[in-house]
Amino acid sequence: MLLCAAHFLEMTEEFSEKNLETRSEAYLKENVLPNISRAVSVLRHCETLLPIAEEINLVNRIIHSIASNACKEQLTSGLSKLEHNYPSKPVQTGESETSSHWWEKSLAVLNLDFFQRVLTAVKTKGLKQDMISRILTNYAHNSLQGLIVRDPESVKGSFSDLEIQKKQMVVVESIVSLLPTQSRKSTVPMGFLSSLLKSAIATSASTSCRSDLERRIGLQLDQVILEDILIPANSHGNNHSPMYDMDSILRIFSIFLNLDEDEEDDEEDNHLRDESEMVYDFDSPRSPKQSSILKVSKLLDNYLAEVALDSNLMPSKFIALAELLPDHARIVNDGLYRAVDIFLKVSKPIPPSSVCDESKDDKFGFIFFPF
Repeated sequence: MLLCAAHFLEMTEEFSEKNLETRSEAYLKENVLPNISRAVSVLRHCETLLPIAEEINLVNRIIHSIASNACKEQLTSGLSKLEHNYPSKPVQTGESETSSHWWEKSLAVLNLDFFQRVLTAVKTKGLKQDMISRILTNYAHNSLQGLIVRDPESVKGSFSDLEIQKKQMVVVESIVSLLPTQSRKSTVPMGFLSSLLKSAIATSASTSCRSDLERRIGLQLDQVILEDILIPANSHGNNHSPMYDMDSILRIFSIFLNLDEDEEDDEEDNHLRDESEMVYDFDSPRSPKQSSILKVSKLLDNYLAEVALDSNLMPSKFIALAELLPDHARIVNDGLYRAVDIFLKVSKPIPPSSVCDESKDDKFGFIFFPF
């Protein structure tokens, strides 16, 4: 603040020695820039000092110092762990693990613009992906906490509520754009990705944002638990809409089943595709390992049993998911039969024409219409 005031009042060395600008600059270099916590605190105060803080290059200097010090902290932490694993003398344990990442949570207080710039800077400097994931998780928790997505029908004419929803959508899309590179061994927690996808769907985020999250989840679907894929549908005020977004889940399972060990991730192709465009190659040598498919088959059967309780569930959606897995994915069909039984008890009467045709395997015709 003093540096900005000195610039605005032209209190420089041109008028007298040891003026406010010089003294403020010295304090900044000695006490603020070397310390991440103080740097973040000053950066936060810069939000109220724009555009002067930008004009004197204060914001960029602070962001650069945070990124540099964060990477130094990462290196120091790595050396400490190495010394702990191969100590030349007794090592004191205690709060070292906690203190090594103390600064990550401090970034959560920044506004979205400054946070994005800091994250871009630390990524450029080479900060590890697991640290970036933790920083994003902390920021999302802090920024999205208390932001409630309401039914669009109930917020018509309410400018403040619509602004809240728009803010949440922007935050979600920005966080997704900052996530580490997509990988089958990603450091991003699956629960966090699931929460982001739920928020993205609820806030009607962009197609590219939802597609990115679906692919990330699909790449590691064998690590997902049921709660992660119970994604509420955006009903848009329609009381007769299904409870869950099954189109998204269909795409996620299809991504997993189409994994190719030799295929490089192509971000340009991360867009939502119509179900009719999906091409599956389940039984090829390049398909996911059998053990992973068995895990996913159990997950899918449990999912089907859960969504079958929804009386608004369309038969075509249920059948599309039930038929998605290859024959070798299930050792037994007990889980599938259980899901079908629940669906038949809850759903409305289903005409035969809506569930089977000559091009389909007759196993579902038998399940739905036993003799």
